Order: sequence, then structure tokens, then C-alpha cells
Amino acid sequence: MNLRYETEHLVLSIGNEALADKINEYLIRNRADFSKWDLSLNDSYFTMDYQLRAVQAEQRLFLREEGARYYLFLKGEPDYIIGNVSFGQMGNKGERIWEIGYKTDFRERGKGYAFEAASFLIPVISREYKIKRLFAEILPENRPSLALIEKLGFKFFEVRRNAHEVGGCNRDLLLYSLDM
Repeated sequence: MNLRYETEHLVLSIGNEALADKINEYLIRNRADFSKWDLSLNDSYFTMDYQLRAVQAEQRLFLREEGARYYLFLKGEPDYIIGNVSFGQMGNKGERIWEIGYKTDFRERGKGYAFEAASFLIPVISREYKIKRLFAEILPENRPSLALIEKLGFKFFEVRRNAHEVGGCNRDLLLYSLDM
């Protein structure tokens, strides 16, 4: 598994301590927008201390082959993160079932970057980790995410009732799967 890949428009890089400030800038810049879809995060999440610990935890998962989060940069813009695509193990390691997640900077949406990164990484991750199935969990009103996951070939699997807290309310999630 490589720490860095390039696609037509993007550089995809596993996070490290040297990127923690860029990761924090990206998260702060998108805080209000991401909060529509994510768990409520307190102010400590948006600090360098937290992001340094988070990127170290991501590195440990990568080294144990239990997950991978790639940060997306436009080629020629190495100081500006425009998104991330992450993969994480679900359940027991022997089951080879993982989950995909992704985020795109609000200024860069609709340009195909999440599709470019995910469509490149899915076969790489699948091959390297011998994944049998990928899942994606999406809020029903997140139409752009639903369109992306379907474009990637995922199929609707089930509704997970009250599975995700957003804004203090439990919300249903749509679960999509992709068999490898």
C-alpha cells in the first residue's frame, strides 16, 4: 500500500504530522458545512493538538492494515487540502468488510474530485486488503453523496434506523454496499 498516489487531477496522500496544520485548516474551513452531515464536534476537535493525535491514530490504523484516510490535493497545490477519502474495517479482520467515507471542501464540490479519488482508490484498497465488500452510510437528504455512491457502483442495502446523531437528533442512514 502506498502513502501517496496521483490521478489525473489529484494527489492522494496518507496524513502525517507535517500535514496536521493543513488538515486542521481544511476542517475549520468546512466546519459549518460538514456539520450538516456529521456528529456534533466540540471546539477541541478543531485544534492542532487534536489533529496531531488524530493523524497519528490514522497512521497506526494504516500500519495495522485496518484503515486508510487519503487527503486530496489538486496537483500543483500541495498546501491546500480539498477533501479526503477514508476506508475502515468493519467487524472482524477476517470478514474483510470495510466502510468508505468521503468529504469534499465546499468550494470544490461538483467538480468530480471525490469520484476521481474514490474510483481510483476502491480497486487499490480492495486488492491490497483483500476486501470482500464495501459499505457506505448516507443520510437520505444528502443527494450529492447518494449520486456519487451510485455512480461508483454501490447498491442500496438497507435502512439503519436512528443510526446517526446530527444536531442532537438520531437520524436514519441509508446503507449501500459494493461487492468486490
